Amino acid sequence: MIRNPLAWCSWAIAALSAAFIDRSPFLQGVLLLVVINVWLAYRGRRGSTSWKVGATLAIVPILFSAALSRFGHHVLVNLPPIPIIGGAWTWEAILYGVSTGVALLLTVAIFGILSATVRSADLLSLLPRPLYRAGTALALSLAFAPKTGASFQAIREARRLRGHRTGWQSAPGVLVPLLLSTLEQALQYGESLDARGYGSRHRSRYRPLQWSALDAAAIIASLAALTVTLVFPATPYNPYVDLAPTAPTSVSLIAVVLLAAPAVTAALAPTDHADHHA
Repeated sequence: MIRNPLAWCSWAIAALSAAFIDRSPFLQGVLLLVVINVWLAYRGRRGSTSWKVGATLAIVPILFSAALSRFGHHVLVNLPPIPIIGGAWTWEAILYGVSTGVALLLTVAIFGILSATVRSADLLSLLPRPLYRAGTALALSLAFAPKTGASFQAIREARRLRGHRTGWQSAPGVLVPLLLSTLEQALQYGESLDARGYGSRHRSRYRPLQWSALDAAAIIASLAALTVTLVFPATPYNPYVDLAPTAPTSVSLIAVVLLAAPAVTAALAPTDHADHHA
């Protein structure tokens, strides 16, 4: 299975490029199947949450495009003259929203796979020395968001069990302990960084990054897919010009299929299921 963060970053860049450049419905469908297979091979605890968030975001552009766009000749329904949403809802607008929504779903799914398979410490170790401190500060600031949310839910649950009232009137009783817990977490982060020698001139690495033949194969496949996607882009799909999409070329299909390399490498090593999450 793929372990090296460089291999996963290469795959993520190639997959994101295919998701936004190849907007053909056929290629988006194939890419969605590829991403699902990669997720099934490397799924983690946060994988299902990413798919739920992606599915929610995918619905938004469909609704906005159908409700706000009045272009197109294939009318689905005519609504009464209601402000903003009234008028003709066309198939062209819906299909354009679907194309954008699938692209958002693929983006969230790709980042979900990347976050579930690559440790943040490994990504920071790839940064050059001038960017290492800024990258560490950014990673720590991003780590505060889920921890602050968990602390907020714990404080609300504790207040509810004690019989305190809920609502806007209880905001001071929630914000004060939330601020104190956040400051305590910041102090813990600072002490851990100081204990690890953060800010010194020499960088240490607890676990050296290893390379394998599967990692190299995944990088080669990802770079090949990225090159083909950029050099031979698929025919752009515009439902307002032609409602029926054109069939993709074999070169574009090969570029998308190459992104299934992580799933193929996982099938070649079915017994390697060690947890590699942070």
